[in-house]
Amino acid sequence: MKGIGIFVLLLLVALGVAMFVVTRPPNRNLDAQGRAWVARFSAWRADVARPVNQAEVVIGISRGEKLPARLIEPLRGCTVTLAKLGAPPSLLEGVVKNANAACGEVEYGLSVYARYGSPALATTKLHLHRAGRWLAQAEINLHQQLGE
Repeated sequence: MKGIGIFVLLLLVALGVAMFVVTRPPNRNLDAQGRAWVARFSAWRADVARPVNQAEVVIGISRGEKLPARLIEPLRGCTVTLAKLGAPPSLLEGVVKNANAACGEVEYGLSVYARYGSPALATTKLHLHRAGRWLAQAEINLHQQLGE
């Protein structure tokens, strides 16, 4: 009888430890390198979101005119500039997935515009709008992962 009691006690302790390990909140504290990456990412996101939003507005009010080069040029190397930020902290890998999706939308929209010009403005605007949503989601995920 005593052996069964010890077994049940050990089982309860093991279950308690397992529950703690499985349900504990993730460590949201970043080291100096992680905080530096977050600062670089936030600046990058703002630098990309601004021309995306401006181009979307310009397309919305244009009458089939060409997009100004000042809006297109900052967006051309979206994926490359994101890669230059370096590897994110493991906690923030989902944020980079959102940012990569945004860059994919931007680059595809610009490739359609480069190929077809003004007749493709509606398609370009659609992809820029999607990119804006991906960038906003990246920002939301960043704040959620950091517990802000």
